Amino acid sequence: MLKALRTRISNLGKLFIWVVLVPTGVSALYFGVIASPIYISEARFVVYSPNQSVSTSGLASLLSSFGGSNSTSAAQTISAYISSWDGMMAVNKPYPLKQIYGNSHIDIFNRFGGIFHPYTSYVRLWRYYQSMVGDVLDSSNGISELKVNAYTPQDAQKINDFLLAKSQDIVNQLNATARHRAVFYAKQDVEQAKRSLRDATLALAEYRNSHRVFSPPAQSSLQLGMVSKLQDQLITQQTELDSILAHAPANPQIPVLKSSIHALKGQITNEQAKVTGDQESLASKDIEFERLTVNQLLAQKLLEAAVTSLEQARVTAQKQELYLETISRPNLPDASQKPKRFEDILAVLIVSLMVWGVLSILYAGVKEHHER
Repeated sequence: MLKALRTRISNLGKLFIWVVLVPTGVSALYFGVIASPIYISEARFVVYSPNQSVSTSGLASLLSSFGGSNSTSAAQTISAYISSWDGMMAVNKPYPLKQIYGNSHIDIFNRFGGIFHPYTSYVRLWRYYQSMVGDVLDSSNGISELKVNAYTPQDAQKINDFLLAKSQDIVNQLNATARHRAVFYAKQDVEQAKRSLRDATLALAEYRNSHRVFSPPAQSSLQLGMVSKLQDQLITQQTELDSILAHAPANPQIPVLKSSIHALKGQITNEQAKVTGDQESLASKDIEFERLTVNQLLAQKLLEAAVTSLEQARVTAQKQELYLETISRPNLPDASQKPKRFEDILAVLIVSLMVWGVLSILYAGVKEHHER
């Protein structure tokens, strides 16, 4: 029986043996026996902003409403970080990748440090990591799909979990940076307005202390009220004096009234001088006082406007905050997805037959040409 099998194989020709049977046999040996199983842990998430309209009709409507420019940029940032050097080194701290992907139980052709990856540097590990980990963003709905390939289900899941947590940290960092930028200049305006109000208040207080005045308009009003009362007394006494002089010129009260009238006139003159007299009068102090008062009022208004702008900036920043919503958590695969053993062997067989067919035709043509 073996002799018959060898006869049949020899009848097929050396070309068929080397082009079809040998590659197919090698692929069957490799994919069927040698190749280590690869497990893939998948997770899906979406980055969105609450200022985008969200429908309550279901998950599909929810996801379709996501996908603004900010959220898309954040998702692209996450994807870039996952495949970056920093992303790889972050994973490598809790989960040593050289041990996970360079384990001796992994077949020598696929493992890091094996025949096709005979390296030990972190630069080569980074390239190997990029071939095993990937994050793909679907621009049509904004959903990101994170896939981690590993040689054990547990390694695939824990690396995926870690990268998903790092993605959340990236979103939080983006939000913190956006908040800082949004309120930074508004805070500076508030601080400047506070300093201006403090300086204006101190200048007004210093002026009051140095000139011994509290409020020239109010004090002037009080002084003028006192002058008005003194003038009323003066008019009353002057009328009384005129009446006595007309009817009793020898009345002994006349000197007393004249003396009182003279004193009232002097007092009125003094009180008026306090309001509109020399450089120490209230009128002369009122110009500088009003200027300082206006400066203080303006500084207070500017502070109120700056505080309002700061609150508006904070509200705007809060509305523009991004959130990462996990659609599906990293799964623990219970079966390997790679290699696809039967499909890969069949693919090698089909390609080998196609190559054998082409070479057979060429060989037959060359042989016919020589026979002529």
